[in-house]
Amino acid sequence: MSIYRRVLRYYRPFLGQTILGLFLSLIGIGLNLLKPWPFKVIVDDFLRAGPPIGSDWRIWIPLLCLALVVIQLLWGIINWITSYFFVKIGLQALLKLRTDLYSYLQSLSLKYHDARRSSDSSFRVAYDSQSIQTIYNKGFTNIFGSTITLIGTFVIMLRLDWQLTLISLAIVPLIVGAIYLFAHRIRRESTSIQEQESAVLAQAQEGLSSIRMVHAFGREEFEVHQFQQQARQSLQ
Repeated sequence: MSIYRRVLRYYRPFLGQTILGLFLSLIGIGLNLLKPWPFKVIVDDFLRAGPPIGSDWRIWIPLLCLALVVIQLLWGIINWITSYFFVKIGLQALLKLRTDLYSYLQSLSLKYHDARRSSDSSFRVAYDSQSIQTIYNKGFTNIFGSTITLIGTFVIMLRLDWQLTLISLAIVPLIVGAIYLFAHRIRRESTSIQEQESAVLAQAQEGLSSIRMVHAFGREEFEVHQFQQQARQSLQ
């Protein structure tokens, strides 16, 4: 949990914006759950088998269709605003982390820099740092939205048919088990991929930084072959 506390430090200055974004997300989720309502009224009240319906349907059906359009439009606007809020917050935190990383690298001794490739340090600053934005935009906000949507869906389902709702909940333990089973493997593979991508960047940087020597000794094909091998390893 320590890593999440360290990540939270970069988002604490944007707490107010995050709360506002979450509030707008709740409104958007409510509108999303409301989308089927016009269809329900049309099917249950106007298309059901039974005695003939009066002329009121000529008024209600256009109004219900208009309600569906308005709900979709409002949901789209709110979804765009919340996405803008969250992406902006994620980018600001990313900027702060990259600045801190670069400042820390500048403060390290020459012995450290001699022991590591400069391309690896560049990769950490430019690419690995993007994880802080991913945790926020594709982790926290998505989990929040999905959880609230799931709770709202189950509440509506319970009101409609509680037996069917309980049956649908039977799959939840399987989903949780699958997440627990594959989470560690995915994390391990993700770390390995990042290290391989760093090696590809190092190979490209070394080859291009010594391009004059490569041309002078006619080593173009060798450098291309070396890069191809490194790139192929990153795909395995």
